[in-house]
Amino acid sequence: MNISVIIEEIKSRLNDINIVSYSGGKDSSVVLDIVFEAIQGTGKKLLIITADTLMEIPYFQQYVDAVRKQLSDHIESIGMDAEVVTVTPKPKDSFWVGVLGKGYPAAHMGFRWCTGKLKIDPITQFTKKAVSGHSFTVFVGVRAAESPLRARIYKKKDYKPNHYAPILDWSSADVWEHLMSKPSPWSDHSKLIEVYRYSSDECVYGEKEGVCVGNARYGCWACPLQRSGQLDMISYHTKDDRYQLLRAYKETLVGMANERSLRSVIRRNGSAGAGPFLVKVRKRLFDDLKQLERRTEWQLITPEEEKEIFKHWKADELKHSVGDAQRPMLFDVCGV
Repeated sequence: MNISVIIEEIKSRLNDINIVSYSGGKDSSVVLDIVFEAIQGTGKKLLIITADTLMEIPYFQQYVDAVRKQLSDHIESIGMDAEVVTVTPKPKDSFWVGVLGKGYPAAHMGFRWCTGKLKIDPITQFTKKAVSGHSFTVFVGVRAAESPLRARIYKKKDYKPNHYAPILDWSSADVWEHLMSKPSPWSDHSKLIEVYRYSSDECVYGEKEGVCVGNARYGCWACPLQRSGQLDMISYHTKDDRYQLLRAYKETLVGMANERSLRSVIRRNGSAGAGPFLVKVRKRLFDDLKQLERRTEWQLITPEEEKEIFKHWKADELKHSVGDAQRPMLFDVCGV
């Protein structure tokens, strides 16, 4: 791991517009640090893109929001040709419109309907507009050591045109060694270390150094693919019981996904099988979410999402009433 060599590699790939996809995690933080250093004095434009899925764990979202503010202030103070951009999913594509509006069950390994809608598509759509007519490079914090799947997909740093993964061959220890060796130009990494320390009850790095960080992967708080224990850890460390309320709602949502009595017997494509949640079920989940919002005093759903949800309820209830005589009942009331 030779930083000077990596910086030269990055400089050789700089174009008119240079993009770092920044999630707030350790890998994207390292890439942003290095690209920021490499682009100094070149006159090249830097876009730092963050994606707000509207479903981030509040503790982590507060951290990312703070870093965005620090970055923007630093960029302005030095007069750099750079911008911090936050993209969000369109209301019609949001998590809650999918679950509470369309009746999709929360994602599972065989049906990850939300990843592209919440994060990939908004970043891709913004990038296409931003780079139109310009040469560009996207720098990403992908590491082969993260998983066997990533090792198979990303075989080289220039893994596809206009994209470069400068830390592809780094280990987790390499990442933490860099982060702990010096602060970034806009702040130190103490808060990031705290974020990872609170991520799990295991110590994956820094035991000898006395920092003992966990192996965090912060995602959507209601996602069944995200360990509920992470909410417990945050609640424990922050002394904030509201995370237990989030966990309870999440566990309810996950548990309902496989309850056939709560779902239509017809899929949205018209075939027989486990279809969307019944409208009555969606309404109950919506009411519970609004109650959760009041109890936590966190905004968990936007007014724009609510409008889209109500549209889907109305359309599906209309299908129910019109189609009774022609086909099996799609949204039968189920006694919940």
